[in-house]
Amino acid sequence: MEKKIVKIPNVAEEVRIGFSFNYLIKVIGETSNFDNVQWDFTDVQFLHPFFLAPLAIYKNTCGENIECVNMSLPIQSYMNSVCFDRMLHFDNDHREDVDAVMERYLDKSFLPFCSFAMTDTNKDSFGSIIQHIITKQTNFKGGSSSLSYLISELLDNIYEHSQSKNGYVFSQYLKKEGTINLCIADTGITIPGSFKKAGLYQEEIDGSDAEALKLANEGYSTKNRPDAENRGYGISTSKKMLVVGMKGAFFMLSGGAFHRYEDACNDYISLKKLFNWKGTIILLRIPVNLPEDFNYINYLE
Repeated sequence: MEKKIVKIPNVAEEVRIGFSFNYLIKVIGETSNFDNVQWDFTDVQFLHPFFLAPLAIYKNTCGENIECVNMSLPIQSYMNSVCFDRMLHFDNDHREDVDAVMERYLDKSFLPFCSFAMTDTNKDSFGSIIQHIITKQTNFKGGSSSLSYLISELLDNIYEHSQSKNGYVFSQYLKKEGTINLCIADTGITIPGSFKKAGLYQEEIDGSDAEALKLANEGYSTKNRPDAENRGYGISTSKKMLVVGMKGAFFMLSGGAFHRYEDACNDYISLKKLFNWKGTIILLRIPVNLPEDFNYINYLE
């Protein structure tokens, strides 16, 4: 059977996050609906984490036969190191097992691609381990509390809303940029799907995935109960802390919409006619050296 050949672009810089997603949409569009596909890495010298992370999650969850070919030796070595083809997977609640594996990465600049069964105990264990390893790897100057808050809030959201069997994490410290590039993702029902399943805000959303993302990011909840109604997705506080306080950047892809929040940009972009991501992926650009006047307590609600 003839194989479909898809050229993987060289995504060396994340000048604008939209560029990374344009490349991703093109690759997935050319890959979908073919039984046998070759991803050709001939042109690749570097892949920015914000392109690599969705690419790896797609490859490992799409159920299609994808073969990676023509990788240079440095790229092949890196892909093996970050477990691009075979993610590390943890399906039990024994933190000591995760600790034993993750300790190997304390002196690296990355946390490899990991999937883990989405249980309450696993979620908390992974959040603590991710924060510990990233802090050690980067000599993070902002104190562990802010990093721990961001990670735990986002993992809580996956657990509460996605109905995903597994969660996914990956991080890469780019020393030249002075940033931690962290991916937290799921393959669940998406944020628009969560609102639809709950039967909430459907008139406001009116079929727009971008509007659903906006509601979630503004604190509207899919939990129809008094103790959760005002807390919503818990995303708005995390975003404000990251972007306003830490001078970082926040990106979200869910269903047929994309959200970008950095500097003066706060955009919600519909992709529905082009692309649909089966789940939710959140990408954080976290500066290692934070502003001197930053105090995470100021951003807690």
